[in-house]
Formats: sequence, structure tokens, C-alpha cells
Amino acid sequence: MADIAAVPLTPASPPRGALARAERFVWLTARVLEQRLFAHHFRDGAPGPVETALDAYRNDDGGYGHGLEPALRGPAVLPAHTARALGVLDAVGRCDARRAEDVCRYLTSVSTAEGALPAVGTYATGGGAARAPGSLSATAPVVGLLHRNEVWHPWLFRATDFCRQAVESLEAARPGDVEAAVLFLDHAPDRARAKAAAERLGHLVRREGLVVLDPDGSGARPTTSAASGHAPGDRPFPHDYART
Repeated sequence: MADIAAVPLTPASPPRGALARAERFVWLTARVLEQRLFAHHFRDGAPGPVETALDAYRNDDGGYGHGLEPALRGPAVLPAHTARALGVLDAVGRCDARRAEDVCRYLTSVSTAEGALPAVGTYATGGGAARAPGSLSATAPVVGLLHRNEVWHPWLFRATDFCRQAVESLEAARPGDVEAAVLFLDHAPDRARAKAAAERLGHLVRREGLVVLDPDGSGARPTTSAASGHAPGDRPFPHDYART
């Protein structure tokens, strides 16, 4: 595995090649978690150190906090941190039922009356999750990742139904809602129904002008994606919605 000794901090000449420059940037500026992820993806690093780094953000209730999702600071356990944690475990092939059990127990404890996850603002204002409406952008990425890894837990049944109904009833969507919906539809059960919902979603995105189809056209601009969605007025490109 690459370590700090392999990446001189004051080289006689700048590192050559895109990967070498990226590696130097990661070692100089990234958190330990991202350093371990880089080593795993590009330097044959084992998944164990990634999990160890991720555990530093975990709380006793099975959720994650402490700024794991960089846009949300502080030690508070929030669903967005949990979605980020599941994404990390998925990236290293460690998002199995055993590791997801504690996460799903936490998700059950913070779910709304609909069995979904509330928006981040619910926690920021001190609102009770059980009384808050479910949020597609908060729930769908988590549900999609769990289905992708063939994890089944009682929490998933109602959360899956919530996501399916929310996606199929979208009319005036935000880019963040669409991105979350795609993450769900990519891995949702009942593939025929998911494909039909995805086709409808594609028509909605084009009709509402939520995508830049001509990068060189007037009004085109890059997206500024964040954990809570996009800044007002920003429109993603097609690859922001369908990344593979």
C-alpha cells in the first residue's frame, strides 16, 4: 500500500502523470478515509484499513456523524452521513448484511411515520423525525445501496414502498430528487416497474429543463452538486444523473 514515504512532500520536480499528481494531492490534503480509499482503488490497498478509517465516524447507535459527509459538520448522527458510510462500504465490497444490521437498526429509529427518512432540516430545527414528512432525496440513496448489495431488513420494506411511490408521483422535481430517484431505480426490485418509472423520469427531466443537453449552448453551465442537491438555477449534465 502506498504511504507517505512513497510520496515526497517536497519533490525536486513535480510528479508526472495525472495519477501521480492526484496521489500527491490526496496525501497532502485529504482525510485519512479518502487516503485509504485512494490506496484501495489505485494502489491495491486492502479494504480493512478503509473500514477502520470509517469506524472513526461511527456512533454508539449504529449511525454515523462527525462530518463524515463534509457538508454537514459536528458529531450529530444524520441520515446523510449514513448514506455516505454505506457508499464507502459498497465501494470496498463490505456492505453485507452483517455490517448493515446496525445501520438498519439506526434507520428504523429515525424513520418517519411513513417508514422513510426525513430531510436534514428536520434535525437542524429540532423537529421530531416521527412527525416529519419523508424525504426522497434522503431515503432513496440508502435504499438503493442496500438493494444493490442484496441486503434485506424489515426497515427496507416500507422504505422501498415509499421510494417507489415518491418516484412515480414526481411532477415538479429538483435535480437532487432526480439523482436520488435514479440511485433507487438502478437497484430497485421489480425491474419492469423500475424501467417504466425511469422512462417517465427521463421525460420529466427534459420537459422541466433539469438537464443541459448541449454543453456548448447558451445557458449551459457545470453543476455544483452538494449533499443537499444543487444550487438554485444550476442544471446538471446527463452524466450527473446516469454515471454509468
